[in-house]
Amino acid sequence: MNKKKIIYMSLLILTVLLVTSIYVSYGFFTNKLEEHGKLNIVVGTLDYKLSEKELVIPSHTAKAFRIEVTSLNDTDTKYELYYQISKENPNLEFGYVENTEDEPKGEIKKNAKKEITLYVRNHTENDQTITLGVEGGFFNNDLSLSKGKSIPKLDYSKEKQQLYTIIEEVEKYSKNNEVTQTTTFTLPEDNSKLALLDNTLEGTVYIKKDGQIGFQGLNNNKCLVKRYSLEEVEEFNNHHDICNQNIYKNLVINGYGEYGNNTNFPDFIYNKESNDFKIDVTHLVQTSSQDMIPVDVNKKYYYSMDAYTELKNEENYIGLYEYDYDKKIINAVDIMYIPNTLTKLAKDLKNGDEVVYLEDVSNWNITSATPTYQRGFIFWNYQDSTGYQYPPETYSKNNFVAIWIRENSANADTNTIMLANPWNGGNYPAGTYVSRSDSGAAHNYSLRSGNSLSNSYQNHNAVIVGTSAKNSNFQTAFRIPTKYVSIFTWFNHNRISSNLTPPYTYIKNIVFEEVDE
Repeated sequence: MNKKKIIYMSLLILTVLLVTSIYVSYGFFTNKLEEHGKLNIVVGTLDYKLSEKELVIPSHTAKAFRIEVTSLNDTDTKYELYYQISKENPNLEFGYVENTEDEPKGEIKKNAKKEITLYVRNHTENDQTITLGVEGGFFNNDLSLSKGKSIPKLDYSKEKQQLYTIIEEVEKYSKNNEVTQTTTFTLPEDNSKLALLDNTLEGTVYIKKDGQIGFQGLNNNKCLVKRYSLEEVEEFNNHHDICNQNIYKNLVINGYGEYGNNTNFPDFIYNKESNDFKIDVTHLVQTSSQDMIPVDVNKKYYYSMDAYTELKNEENYIGLYEYDYDKKIINAVDIMYIPNTLTKLAKDLKNGDEVVYLEDVSNWNITSATPTYQRGFIFWNYQDSTGYQYPPETYSKNNFVAIWIRENSANADTNTIMLANPWNGGNYPAGTYVSRSDSGAAHNYSLRSGNSLSNSYQNHNAVIVGTSAKNSNFQTAFRIPTKYVSIFTWFNHNRISSNLTPPYTYIKNIVFEEVDE
């Protein structure tokens, strides 16, 4: 071999070695799934192991995960933990927290381990799965992800992070232990029971027998609360001793004035000095809380309010507005009817008709003494937005409470009713169930029912449970289709005048909570 060929071959070999060195130094990324469900990410000769590769988060839960990234390499490297999710959702919060032991990217020593705390808050209606992975590279390279997304940082306080961890541990406890009544854990004394190492909160965790978890306690004089009804952790800084109230049980947002303003009660004026509300009652004032509270009519609830007024001999109504599945308010005329008038249309009823044909007109006779609200119809064919049709004599928005039926017009021989005016309420087919209309108490006003308030704070309370047929026990039971409620007040219903400019009614401690039996 001549000298030129030797030089040429030497240069070729050196070039190949140089290219190979550069190729390895920048990393060639491949993934490999090992046995036992552990995920190894190989970067050339770089190898990492993850403690978990899939995070499963049930609907409407918040969970904390401690993820271990272990380097299986004999050299120091760079690493980044990434995530993949099939469909991003604004109601799914995911990321790492400020005081996590290690961050999801950085440098890792040979054969060392990193521990990253991740939090997921799933506000969606479905379980969610997040897939994790790791990519690595050498120190002299800029590491950029070839797959997945970088894990964002969540803006949570240390106290909230600790509380989410507590809630996760309590959820584990409740799944592994039968909870037959409300169970409490006092913190920080029970840290060992909850598997916590660094908790600084002082307070109590509550587990209800249905699995709901609440918390209330202090950290650095700030009141931290996790309500049974909410996934959010709330932090209250107003100067009142707000943590003496059972906020964690209260389904009424800001019912104790914990927000330090008139949130949820836009018609009220918040008094910062006394931590209560007031409202001008110069005239009749009808108002309600903004938030609708989901309820289960099979459960028992306690609700109450402290109130007083500067008026005298005024009448007040205080209680609940009730709403159906579609959040439509349920009125008395939607659920009331004259007993023993249930029948069916014998013929189609159409706009312009002057005669209604029924299968039975018993108890349908109208006289001059019959009230207006009993001279109409309620058709039992109402469907909500899901297509569900309520059974007869339960609930219907297809009601017509007016002077429709002519006096003494029911004909037992022909089972017909003469109308006072041609029908213009829409078309109803033969076979539709119908009753005579009725009305009564507009809403549930069991805290005050036309009564005067005292001139100093007095508590008014009631218990509501079960359902009310035909509004018979409207003050102690829910109307059958009730899915939500709000707190309402009708102050100075009889419009009593006053020489005060203006007179006020004062309110505080607005409570609606489930009775845990």
